[in-house]
Amino acid sequence: MRKKLVLFLWATVLFFPLVTFADTAKAAGSEEITYWYQANVADPTDSGVKWHNNNLSIFKEQHPEIKVNATVVSNGDEYLNKISTAMAAGQTPDIFQTWMSGRLKPFVDAGRVLPLDAAIEKNPILKKTVNKSFLDTATFDGKVYAIPNSLTAEVVFYNKAIFRKYNLSVPKTWNDLMNIVKTLRSNGVVPMSLGNSDPWTGSIPYMAIFDRLVGKDLYAKVCLQNKALWNDPAFVKTSEYLLKLKDAGAFPDNFNSLSNDESEVIFQNGKAGMRFMGTWEVAGLYDKLGKDLGFFNFPAIPEGTGKMDGCLLNKDSGYAIGSQTKHAAAAETFLAFIFSPARQKEWAEYGNLITTQNVPYDKSKIPQITNDLLAFFGKAGYGIIPWDNPLGVNIGKEFNQTTKAVLGGEDPTEAFGNLQQIAVSEWGN
Repeated sequence: MRKKLVLFLWATVLFFPLVTFADTAKAAGSEEITYWYQANVADPTDSGVKWHNNNLSIFKEQHPEIKVNATVVSNGDEYLNKISTAMAAGQTPDIFQTWMSGRLKPFVDAGRVLPLDAAIEKNPILKKTVNKSFLDTATFDGKVYAIPNSLTAEVVFYNKAIFRKYNLSVPKTWNDLMNIVKTLRSNGVVPMSLGNSDPWTGSIPYMAIFDRLVGKDLYAKVCLQNKALWNDPAFVKTSEYLLKLKDAGAFPDNFNSLSNDESEVIFQNGKAGMRFMGTWEVAGLYDKLGKDLGFFNFPAIPEGTGKMDGCLLNKDSGYAIGSQTKHAAAAETFLAFIFSPARQKEWAEYGNLITTQNVPYDKSKIPQITNDLLAFFGKAGYGIIPWDNPLGVNIGKEFNQTTKAVLGGEDPTEAFGNLQQIAVSEWGN
């Protein structure tokens, strides 16, 4: 789950009249819309918190005729449960943040989401900024149901100062990585900060190891085509490598009871050498570590057949409109505002990797690491969508729980055998 996540203003753009289905001015607050989103409100420096707060404040000034009743949830898993429960009960918010791919599809299949094709074509702002090449994971049966808001990758961040202190280099192989773990652990430094009480975090190194071991074909069959093949030996083999990291002391001693936010603080405070996490954390990590923040793609595994140019890439969370809304025009106005050049400019200058086009922003305000990540994206041979997204809410959650169980001591063969049974029951194959 990514979360996560998780990179001034043009008056002529902000005050540009939006074309919606309603073209008559209304009295202040005469329309009310509900808006749900996820942001780590416990961290006021978090770019997502600042951006959402500014969105709500500026929109209120520009559109006094529309009142936005916002609901924010800090934890990604809690948000997913909340929005999924609301969808199942037919109590959809007017506009809401959503993940793409398999997490969006059940909402679409249940008829809970409005297609956005007409809005994108008719609204001058959306037509200008929406990059259609990034709409694939939000498109079902030829219709677009959400607009993604950021590109993300899951990479290994590292503290350059710590690496310099112990004469460490970016690892090229598995053995290099294990030597780093050994060196840092022997010097009282947490090698890799991980908080696995949020179970999706432990799935990140698992997915990377799997790709290096067997490549993308089996991933595609299971995660994209939903074939129940969790009993393939590759899944247990991957678990064995993940456990080698654990047993070598790669993670904090209490990592399975440590939250993701707590583990982030460990890395931010210079007490950990590495952190395998999504680029939605770049702004917050750079704020603490500055130029000492670096990243690398997961190293090669000698016996593996996967390629080194594969990486965990995704068009991450975006925004959709609930099909039961009685205020479609107002919701579209807010959606267009979010994706206006001015609001996307701010999002980019916080250090986020935007999915939109025709958004001029000041690159000098962006940390060099963000530009380096963009170059990294451009060189990727292929991208692996983090598994819990295409697997959907149920199997995706079960996969995350499976990796957590393995890290907690459950036998991998038994853990993935249980997952196989669940997948067969749901997928029927």
